[in-house]
Amino acid sequence: MAGLRDEGARLERLIAAVADVPKVYSVLPDPKPAKVRVQRRGNPEDEAGEVTPGAFAWARHAPAAFGDHSLPEGERRRALAEWITHPENPLSWRVIVNRLWHHHFGRGIVATPSDFGLGGDRPSHPELLDWLAGELRRSGWSLRHVHRLITTSAAYRRQSAVNDPKAAAIDAANRLLWRQNPRRLDAESLRDAVLAVSGKLDLTRGGPGYRDFKYTEAYAPVYEYITPDRPELWRRSIYRFVVRTTPHGFMSTLDCPDPANLTPARVQTTTALQALTLANNEFMLLQARYLAARVEREAPGPDDAVRRAFALAFQRPATAAEVRAARTLAEREGLFAVCRALLNANEFIHVD
Repeated sequence: MAGLRDEGARLERLIAAVADVPKVYSVLPDPKPAKVRVQRRGNPEDEAGEVTPGAFAWARHAPAAFGDHSLPEGERRRALAEWITHPENPLSWRVIVNRLWHHHFGRGIVATPSDFGLGGDRPSHPELLDWLAGELRRSGWSLRHVHRLITTSAAYRRQSAVNDPKAAAIDAANRLLWRQNPRRLDAESLRDAVLAVSGKLDLTRGGPGYRDFKYTEAYAPVYEYITPDRPELWRRSIYRFVVRTTPHGFMSTLDCPDPANLTPARVQTTTALQALTLANNEFMLLQARYLAARVEREAPGPDDAVRRAFALAFQRPATAAEVRAARTLAEREGLFAVCRALLNANEFIHVD
């Protein structure tokens, strides 16, 4: 008891030392949700029978009825989550593995990741989709297991530059994956890749996100984005504080979708503004200088520095011709120019 009292006193002191207690603004659910009734022809003034909480009765993998109106809101949500993730529900497994396939290949086995119904696309490899769904279930919901299966497959390890006129005539869109689909890194991955190559990426997990903007309270909130040139702003993009009313210029140019909308499949464009942004944005210029400073520290000597820069950016050794060309550029413009060119190369920006 004495030890517990001491621990309680210590915790009380810690609580008292917190000057600003974090607050969460949310809407408290009604402990007794209102009854929902069928509205004839959508007329709210012409109501019919009550609608009880439940799911689709035609899906027979689990009971569709969740209870009556006395069921609290939290219990309803839990019942729905358990119905969706029920082991006998085949759709959940298929949807998840299809999204994993989509992010690795740029297009899912079902090309409409949020629509597996009659209005969506038909799977290109239905047996493969079912097998992957079974693997996810057999592995105990291990997404890492499915990632490993996909990335070690022969389909994923194929090259994109394949000259096969017969295959191109049959499947020009590469729906059957006779070659790899070259695709550009999304905006978040590209930002993280630049920071990783320059040696500035902070891999700290968890905790509050970072805010790369200045906030001004005026007649309306004003958000002014700043160049992330401080260690606390070099965390992974997943921790970026997203302002829905003010898109980030650098990220939006690289096709980062509007955060106010759901985007199951991103649109990828190719514009001159993207090339100008990657070449001249202040963030890219600063990271190119950091990369130049890194390779100079890690590989003294002009040729060694060039080889180190290629190894960091492309994950492969530089060829003799590349070393000669980069050394000539470094002698004329400095190592910064070489690093800037590498961060703008298709080989760095694209997964191939």
